Parts: sequence; structure tokens; C-alpha cells
Amino acid sequence: MKILFVTSHLFYSEPLGVMLLSAIAKRKGHQTRLCVLTRQSMEEALREFEPDVIGYSTITANEQFFIDGDNEVKDYMRQTGRKVWRVMGGPHPTYFPEVLDKMGLDAIVVGHGDNALPAILDRIEAGQDFSGIPNVLQSSGDTLIKEVIEDLDSLPFLDRSLIYDFDPNLQRVGIRSFQTQRGCPYKCTYCFNHAFNRMFKGDGRKLFVRRSVDHLLAEIKHVRETYPQLRFIRFSDDVFAIRADAWLEEFAERYSAEIGLPFYCLIRADGLTDDVGRLLKKAGCCSVSMSIETGVLEARMTVLKRNMPDKVMLDAYEVSRKYGIYTHSNTMLGLPGTTLEDDFTSINFARKASPTATTFSVFCPFPKTELTEYAKLKNVLPDDFDYNNTYRNESVLTNYTPIERRIQVNLVYLGPIFCNLPDFMQPMLKPLASLPITSVYNFIGSIFNTYLLSFRIFRGAQPSDPVSWIKAAWRAVYYYFFSGQKQKRRNKTASVATAATDAAS
Repeated sequence: MKILFVTSHLFYSEPLGVMLLSAIAKRKGHQTRLCVLTRQSMEEALREFEPDVIGYSTITANEQFFIDGDNEVKDYMRQTGRKVWRVMGGPHPTYFPEVLDKMGLDAIVVGHGDNALPAILDRIEAGQDFSGIPNVLQSSGDTLIKEVIEDLDSLPFLDRSLIYDFDPNLQRVGIRSFQTQRGCPYKCTYCFNHAFNRMFKGDGRKLFVRRSVDHLLAEIKHVRETYPQLRFIRFSDDVFAIRADAWLEEFAERYSAEIGLPFYCLIRADGLTDDVGRLLKKAGCCSVSMSIETGVLEARMTVLKRNMPDKVMLDAYEVSRKYGIYTHSNTMLGLPGTTLEDDFTSINFARKASPTATTFSVFCPFPKTELTEYAKLKNVLPDDFDYNNTYRNESVLTNYTPIERRIQVNLVYLGPIFCNLPDFMQPMLKPLASLPITSVYNFIGSIFNTYLLSFRIFRGAQPSDPVSWIKAAWRAVYYYFFSGQKQKRRNKTASVATAATDAAS
């Protein structure tokens, strides 16, 4: 059968889940192709590929893209008389199974789809329904049979040809992403992991599992042989290392000897002890992302449940400097229960921690996370908030004035610059942030951050020839400006349509 996988965006972060499912489908003898909704219409993909099955993969904020695309699929089926099975997986149907009825899908996959997808394909070929398949719902009245994948070594290597067939230029990108584990033991309130853990815990299921070092290195070697442009590795795990354990010891010894490429990973500050820093350096770690999230201690400990005192945060950045590991941090502004003055405190704390590259963002509420529910409890977020409008720069919390919201956006762009300026220039931040020239700050801040991320955090990943440089720059411009504006227009259209429907009813 032919399976068309559909995602909303394709930039430099590879869609690992879709690539894995494509590899699983191909292992069963099926054909696969990718459609990216911001770069190709569903109608075009349908006419070219004539799929038997469509596999949507989406997050909640991008739902409207898939509603629009699915309407094209329905038109295609009416015009051709062909049946195309429509299945959705990813975070959105996992936490919002009501999308099954909302879009009239044939099925949704809740949680891991590694075994669910081939089972669905087998049932379609046999002319059977999907009842009894773990992690699959074909009707809102079904009882979910839960399953997690515990043996990651049993899974095939990612099908990277899926994205390179769609966009051959991506082969020139020197970064390749890999995943070493699944699951996260922490309970940060802004993340979906704690909700996933609540949903799937019990019955002896292991929610935090790791690949063997053998399997991981074998995949990296395979990618290096198949796509020799590989210059830099990004480990995409939510937390790459929690402690200096036997796995990390083996990885550090073997990666440096057998791979020898610089790599980047994500880690928590309370996990970057001296022992972990030593092992990461031994392995060849170039950079880590280690978020601050907020410089306000009480908010970090109680609102975000990060459980990391200031000293733990600052010590971790000292460890990174000791071992010559570059650091990227992100800090959220406009958190529920905080003030604009707290945002300036967060910028000052990030400056004190002194990461190599620091970024700031304004809190975006994602449905069913604990932090969003906290915002509702504080009466700063309406119960009927439209999450399709989450894709925006300004705060959506009601406790901020329009001027304060504009200042927060200015701080997103100015904050990284001021974290690198000397003490005598710091008093200029507040008056500059008050000026209504956000577009100017956006331009300057984007160039500044792009430089630090390109030449420090992902050092060595850049293409060496000028043509590839120009194409990479255009992709960045297109993604940040055109794709973002396109999504905003879609969300605005969806909101207007919803309001009109509500008014008519």
C-alpha cells in the first residue's frame, strides 16, 4: 500500500516520529511519501502519489493546518470515488482524542504508534476494523488499550530518505538528529510529559527506556556512510543525561573513538554535575541546551516545579565553562503569577548565569498542561481560550496591558543582546524596551541570535559553499516570516469561521 505522511512544517529539525513510522512501513513492504502542508497542497500530493492511507502527525497549535488539508482529502475522495484511510497521530490526538469525531477520521493513535501503524495497515489489507489494536481508537466510545514500546533496539533506523526525497537540499545540512531514549521522569508544569506519564503509567509499563549504545552508534555510522555531509549530531532527547551512569560511561568511551563528531544535547541544570560534564567532554560534546525558564526563584520552584535553586543553576553553567562546553538557555517571560518587573529579573539572572547563547520567549498556554490550568486558576486566562491562536509573540494573559505586552516582545529580542553587554549599559534596557520599534529589535536580535547559534552552539554544522549558505539563509527567512504569517492567517480565518458558526447557532 501507499502511505502519505503529512506534517505541517519542515525546517532543520527533522520529524523523527514520522521518519521512524516510514521506516516501519517500508519494512512491511509499503511505499511512503511526505507532504508538508506549508510547502505543498494536499491536492497536489494526492494527485501525484494516490495514497491508500494518510498519516497525519500534529501538535495542537497546528490543528487548523490539518483541518484545511483534510477538507482537500474529502473533496478528492468525492471527486475520484476512492477510499483513502485517514489516521492521525502525535501529541494532538494523544491529549485531545476528541479530534477523532471533530474531523471524522478513521482512527487516531494515542501515544506510541510503532506497533499501531503496522497493525492498522494489516487490518486494512485484510478488510478488518481496528478494534483491539493497542493505542488505537476508531470510535470515541472505544476503550483504549495502552501500550508503550520498551525495546527501542527492535525499531529500525529512521527513514531519512523520506525528507530528502521531498527536499533534496536538506541533504546539504550538516546536522542530523538522533534519539537515544524515550520518556522523562520530571514534572515540569509547562510540558506534556507529566500528562503522558499519568496516562500510561501502571501495569508494569516502563515509561523511561533507552537504546543500547551499540544500536545508537550503528545508526550514526549508517547515516554517516549514506549521507556523508554529516558534520554535527543533535541528540533530541528531552533530557540526554540524568546522572553519570554506566550507559553514559560506555557512550563517552565509544562515541569519541568510533564517531568523533561534535554533538549537541539537552540537559537539566541539576543533571550537569562535574562527573556528567567530564563524561560529556570526553565524548566530544560541543554544546548543550540547559534552560533557565525563569530567574524568579519562587516561580521556578512552585509554579514550574523545576525544583532547582539558584545555586544549582549557576553551578551547572560553571561546570559547562570548566569543560569548555558551550551552552544555550531559554527563559520564559510573562509566566502566570509573575509581573513585568519579574521579566527583567529573569533577564538579569540569565546574564548572571552567562550562557553562550540565551534566548527568551513569551509564555504560550498549551491545553491540558498544568501551567495552563494554573493560569486559569489565577484568572489570567479565559476558560474558553482559543488555542488555535497560540501561535503569536505577545502574551495572551489578561493581567498585562498592551504596552506591557509590547515591552515583553521587545525583551525577547533585546534580552540576548543585553546578556552580552557590559554592566554600564544595563540601565539602557528598560528605556529601550519601552520604544515602539519592535520590528527593528526583531531584525537586530534575529541576526545576533543566528550568529551565536550558528557559530557557537552548532559550530561546524554550516555548509562551506556559498550557494548552500544562501539557500540556508533563504530557508530561515521563509520559515520565520512567511510560514509564521501563513499560520497566523490560517488561525485568524479559523477563529472567524468558529465565531460565525457560534453566532448562527
